[in-house]
Amino acid sequence: MKSAVILAVSLLLGWLPLYATAQIRPDLVVVEPYLIPALMYSGATYPLSATIRVQGTNGSQFNCIGYYLSVDATWDATDAYLGSSCRSLMFPGESGTCPINGTIPPLTPAGKYYMLLVADPLNAEQELNETNNVVSVPVTVMRGVTPLPDLMLWRPSLSFGEVPTGGSTGAFTFIQNRGAGDSGAYEVGFYLSADTVFSASNDIFLDLIGGGINLPPNGGTIHSAPMLTIPASTVPGNYYLLLIADPRSRISESDETNNSRALPLRVTGTVTAAATSREASVEVFPNPVDNRGCTVRWVGSGISRVEVFNTLGQLVASDATSGSPRSEVLLHTQGWAAGVYTLRLFGGKEQVITRQLICQ
Repeated sequence: MKSAVILAVSLLLGWLPLYATAQIRPDLVVVEPYLIPALMYSGATYPLSATIRVQGTNGSQFNCIGYYLSVDATWDATDAYLGSSCRSLMFPGESGTCPINGTIPPLTPAGKYYMLLVADPLNAEQELNETNNVVSVPVTVMRGVTPLPDLMLWRPSLSFGEVPTGGSTGAFTFIQNRGAGDSGAYEVGFYLSADTVFSASNDIFLDLIGGGINLPPNGGTIHSAPMLTIPASTVPGNYYLLLIADPRSRISESDETNNSRALPLRVTGTVTAAATSREASVEVFPNPVDNRGCTVRWVGSGISRVEVFNTLGQLVASDATSGSPRSEVLLHTQGWAAGVYTLRLFGGKEQVITRQLICQ
């Protein structure tokens, strides 16, 4: 009897180190947020990301997520490996993002698939639970069709929601490509409108910003127009400032109905016949302009200073006179980058008028 008790105690004590070791292992899992496009095209490359979390009571040195394209929700050797991303040492309860750029195999047939997100795909870490490492996300793959971008404005805002006639406000917006194809170079237009519906023929053009960069699928960036001047001849009242992605419809998009955002803007003050005539008496020619320069003329007032701003609101040129105002000013445009510029003209009696200049 005594020997049996000793044997049982010995067995129990022998298992305790193994039990204790098991209890301090980590448990790696994949958790949201995920960045997985629902629609993808064979042969196209996409930014993919998911978050890895260390559960359990111990940290982990091998914190990797592997990305696989699969015909079902089960991870096995038949799945297409797209790439993996790892993080360094993480402590219990810590989370981190593991992003990659994954290319859908060019010969992938069109159809329904799953994107499998696999924690610790090489089984480099001994875990408390090895059965919870795989997350599946349904996706659709298409082929034989050119993937299109979809530009969308997100969280636009105004510097001032109320300005006087002839005054200025600024606008800020995020731009995101929600489509499956690259955007290429794009533009963002800013217009003053009596309603929320964009009409290039009826709305008043204020500024045009050239994106100048390509946005890949799910890519985004920030744009701002720091000086949007309301024409001095604008009748005071309630208006909208329209922010339009691709206002000249130069880009084919998968959705052409989500390119516009309207922000309420109140214009105050009083418009006189003199203000209207001042607007009409300013001429800029030629416009568009090349590197040979252009002439700015203000009939009946004279120009004391001209300031030229690019689409980032940076001053790129200025011309001031110490004597009497001049009726016209020659702007030298050599070396200017192609794009849209804003001219700010200062005349007598604190008159200020803005004009747009397109440089080719």
